[in-house]
Amino acid sequence: MLNVTYLHHSGFLVETEKHCMIFDYFTENEKYNFIDIAKYASKKIMVFVSHFHHDHYDRAIFQWQKRLPQIQYILSDDVTPPSYVKNVLKVHFGKSYTVEDVLIQTFHSNDEGVAFLVKADGKNIYHAGDLNWWHWNGESDNFNKGIAGMYRKEIDYMKKTVLDVAFVPVDPRLEENYILGLDYVMKTIEVKNAFPMHFWEDYSIFDRLQQEERTLSYRNRIAQIHHRNETFVLANEEEMA
Repeated sequence: MLNVTYLHHSGFLVETEKHCMIFDYFTENEKYNFIDIAKYASKKIMVFVSHFHHDHYDRAIFQWQKRLPQIQYILSDDVTPPSYVKNVLKVHFGKSYTVEDVLIQTFHSNDEGVAFLVKADGKNIYHAGDLNWWHWNGESDNFNKGIAGMYRKEIDYMKKTVLDVAFVPVDPRLEENYILGLDYVMKTIEVKNAFPMHFWEDYSIFDRLQQEERTLSYRNRIAQIHHRNETFVLANEEEMA
């Protein structure tokens, strides 16, 4: 099984056969708190934080361990949890880690922290955090070229990996450049299901992606998110046969 729930901004919950993985949970002062964590008590719960920025990291995640002590935290090394929190793995970019039967690879963000490639229950799940092709109009050519080069270098490490799910920023503040990061991922790596994120609740971005000429070859693999707390049940290949 492979279920994906959009939480808010860059926050997603991914449920596989044995695992519940939560990425970059952010509630904006409890406005978008949709998770009944006890619902997943029968699975291994893993909480990932890509970096310390407020729109990717909410200290509310640590309260969950008071109810479910077995929760595992995988935190970028720029995130400092409260002293009472147990089962914490601090991660650095460019490294590989194993947590029981889950493999975790980290990539160097060209903003802050890390991006994650997680292999669990036979599924490959990529969460970019703030690793993106940040081409800002008004920045110098040297700045934008440096960001682009670093982005392509990190994404190229996954060229031989088939991604079951990829969570990739499509920030509308980048204006016409919003698609650069997603476009490079989709044309460089085999991605079965792409979930745009970091779109600041501007759901019109999904209409833009469907009308965008550059997405023609892969737009059928882009999830259409309509609202917070929306769940997508992704069919297994054997179920589709």
